[in-house]
Amino acid sequence: MNKQDFNQRISLVINSELENWQALNAASHISAYFGNLLAESFGTGKFFTTADGVDLPRNSQYPIVILKASPKQLKEFACELDTQGELDKMYFIKEMIDTTNDDKIEALVSIQDKEELINLGIGLFGDNKLIKKLTANFTLWS
Repeated sequence: MNKQDFNQRISLVINSELENWQALNAASHISAYFGNLLAESFGTGKFFTTADGVDLPRNSQYPIVILKASPKQLKEFACELDTQGELDKMYFIKEMIDTTNDDKIEALVSIQDKEELINLGIGLFGDNKLIKKLTANFTLWS
């Protein structure tokens, strides 16, 4: 069992112009990425157990905050993050929603520079204070 870590967080910044299914898809894939990346440190144990003995899987020990940004803000944010090497990042790009075939995504991405990619969402994991500072200009998803 891990001791809960309040010094780190997961934040997702999602394109505010997406349709609901696209925003949920982006948020789900970014969250799944971090769940996989963090593996055993993701939670503080396997279950919470009810009084009647039912095991409920634990959720992430880290806060997960979903924010929204315009496409222009996301593009600028992606560039700003290039200088933040100490954070784990996940970029959910348009090609990831246009096709489910990783070979096609690889081919499409390989002919574009990073600044040409259209980010539908960006996920961050790392220092709580740093991520709050970096995402201060965005609002909570509503």
